[in-house]
Amino acid sequence: MTAGTPRLLAILRGALTALLFVAQAGRAQKVEVSLDLGGAALRYADTLSTGAITVTPRITANWNSDLLDASGTYSQFTTAGWSTQGLLSASHFIPTSKGFLGEVGGFVGGSIHGDGTRTGEFLVNSRGHFPRGSSELFLGAGAGRTWDAFAWRSILLGEAGASIGSQLTSASLAISPTMVDDSIKYADVQASLSWNHERMDFAGLLGARLGDQLTALGAHERAWANVSAVFWVTSRVGVVGAGGSYPVDPTQGFPGGRFISLSVRMTGAHSPAQAPAAPTAPESPPRDLTPDAGSAAIGFVASRTDSGRVTLRVNAPGARVVEINGDFTNWTPLQLAPAEAGWWSTTVTIVPGKYQMNVRVNGGQWVVPPGVLAMVDEFGGVVGLLVVD
Repeated sequence: MTAGTPRLLAILRGALTALLFVAQAGRAQKVEVSLDLGGAALRYADTLSTGAITVTPRITANWNSDLLDASGTYSQFTTAGWSTQGLLSASHFIPTSKGFLGEVGGFVGGSIHGDGTRTGEFLVNSRGHFPRGSSELFLGAGAGRTWDAFAWRSILLGEAGASIGSQLTSASLAISPTMVDDSIKYADVQASLSWNHERMDFAGLLGARLGDQLTALGAHERAWANVSAVFWVTSRVGVVGAGGSYPVDPTQGFPGGRFISLSVRMTGAHSPAQAPAAPTAPESPPRDLTPDAGSAAIGFVASRTDSGRVTLRVNAPGARVVEINGDFTNWTPLQLAPAEAGWWSTTVTIVPGKYQMNVRVNGGQWVVPPGVLAMVDEFGGVVGLLVVD
């Protein structure tokens, strides 16, 4: 038994306790909790090869306009030694009357290693999201401080990019210029793709770095790529495989490297197709109800009635059935009634606030209603942000 084995067992017991406790306490708060147990083979900076047993707990919480993501990884290396890494990020979204969504957030992260080395970083950032149907443009900036085990340094960064998504797939392209203490300057360009199915989740990332030679992946390489896939054996247990390369992190002094990993993921619930999916009643649509691309939704309006309730209207000319769902319906599909000139409507009781929702026409895919801001939910799906005043 190595010196790190008792520590590994203690962390494992604590992670399992936290997983069970938070999964129970967080059901009404849209909390997703997971725990990955597995192993990895790593090669740092093309010189040092090692293996590791890893434990990774993660908690993601969503309170309508607020998001919180916390995760950590404990690694017990086969060559000797151990390390722990953790991060906590949070964002608050602010709808505006100008058709875009503001975001303010923060990030705190760091690591502790068996030889006593410590690193850390904290950032504050802001973004503007400019939706265009199922796609968006975004622009942001941030600033903070970082500790690389030797000295504190200042960090400034920017971000610009675009994303597009549907209920099952999403893709993004972004460039992030970064400056560390006015001495290291570089820009990362990254493209990502994710795809979710009933029992399979896939994600891929391709990146390239421009700027300071000290930030290259190896001696000369400036590009990296990695992929991951999750096969869900049950709704709560999945097998995760991942591999690829990752770049140098000059802010905390981490070397670049290559890896391959395999783990088992345990989670409170898994619902890849749409956000927190509570059990719904079986649907029995008419036999001739098939998806019809010629009758999609082309308009959406939400308005408060004199009695204080909210009327939701979808313009879908030629549709046979129009449905909505959202966290205000407990993600149970709600059928709209036909109205005049191709409009469909329903009136529901909703207290003021921010909600996630989607619309479906003729039994097709759930999509973001026209004119509603599209955002990626905590499960990687795309939902609309409905603001009720």
